[in-house]
Amino acid sequence: MQVTSEKLENSLVQLDIAVEDDRISSAMDRAVGRISKQVKIPGFRPGKAPRNIIEQHVGKGAIFQEAIEELLPSVYTEAVEAESIDAIDQPEIELISTEPLEIRAIIPVKPNINLNDYESIRVSRVEVSVSDDECENALLELRRRFAVLEPIDRAVEWNDIIRADVSVQIAGESEPHVENDAEFAVREGTIVSLPGFVEALIGRERGGPQEFSVDLPEDFSVEDMAGKTANYSITIHEVKNEILPDADDEFAASLEEEFENMDALRTKILADLKDQKDNMAKEEYRNEIVDLLVTKATIEFPQVLIEREIDRLIDMESNHASHTEEGLNQWLATTGQTLEEVREKLHSPAELSVRRSLVLGEFSTKESIEVSEEQVDEEIDKLIASMGGEVDASSEQAQTMRSLIDTDEGRASMQNQLLTKNVLERLEEIASQNTDEIEGEKSQQPKRGRRRAQKRTDSDVVEETEDK
Repeated sequence: MQVTSEKLENSLVQLDIAVEDDRISSAMDRAVGRISKQVKIPGFRPGKAPRNIIEQHVGKGAIFQEAIEELLPSVYTEAVEAESIDAIDQPEIELISTEPLEIRAIIPVKPNINLNDYESIRVSRVEVSVSDDECENALLELRRRFAVLEPIDRAVEWNDIIRADVSVQIAGESEPHVENDAEFAVREGTIVSLPGFVEALIGRERGGPQEFSVDLPEDFSVEDMAGKTANYSITIHEVKNEILPDADDEFAASLEEEFENMDALRTKILADLKDQKDNMAKEEYRNEIVDLLVTKATIEFPQVLIEREIDRLIDMESNHASHTEEGLNQWLATTGQTLEEVREKLHSPAELSVRRSLVLGEFSTKESIEVSEEQVDEEIDKLIASMGGEVDASSEQAQTMRSLIDTDEGRASMQNQLLTKNVLERLEEIASQNTDEIEGEKSQQPKRGRRRAQKRTDSDVVEETEDK
């Protein structure tokens, strides 16, 4: 057997394999032996018919196909081992010629990632603050949770709560969307059902059905509905006036935490809002660093990794319905899309996910970031304590919780979470060095926009690295 290999783009290797005639002949003999036992030939017992009779009965092509199916796996495996190829998925096999027998295999191999000068990445942090208006809005939402809703006999006004039957028909669609006995707030700046709907309710009395139309904006987020007309039919059963509790010390003291006064409640609200903003800013900061790491890196990988990631995303979005063909088809029917359309839509996010996964995985290797079994044990202990409070490790409650968490799958998941945490902390440590020195330079330049945090977390990304 002669083998020649050639590296192709996108982490593919081409193997051209020429198989010697003696080996083909032996494979053909074995194929004849197997076929002779499987077919019934008049005048011969199973397995006793000579080769020329077998060839006349089934044809040389069938024998050759049988021989190839048996020969190909061993030939391919030997060639891969001889060339020390690190295959990560099944090859594409092509029969180049039969005489002599030449086989070509295109093999996806381990990705090649070069992080280049990742140590030079620098990103300045953004300091967050909470305005008085934000605090007051949060306080308003808290008061609304304890509001009294009083039925009232008048036309709808802003901040009322209404109960109604609503039917909306979008131009061009065959069936209306109907919701009976729906209860919702009529607030400025909010969207209920579709843009323009709540505005059209102001001034309307109880009763109905009342009909009106709303023109959807041309840039509406749902492309199929953008610029179309929504025709509503609504019957208002009840209008309720929202009576808020006073924002005073009595209200603060009535809450579950029993604040001493209103100032203490506002202080807590400010702290909570600050924590939320800090967490969001930290996530955006880390996402920006990861994106810079990806941009700076040279990444070469086989397209099969994107296809795998698309499969994973479909599995998530379909809530695992894609595990069976019937389930997948039912899910596709509910989305109104074909499988090809879904895969095309998911291609870009899947590619980004793969790139992030590969780069973060390479970064953890480059920086020798690891998670020990002892660290996993400590994290499991913390999780058990948080679930059941401070309990004796030998207690039945603690043992039951441990049996649910401390499994092979649970430990692997915990290890990936800790690895993600350590990777992002180290990356953040690198990127935040000496950022004060570059603040002055950046203030002289147009400010770059902070991009929104990815819906997909980096924990998901690093976790998948083990599979790629």
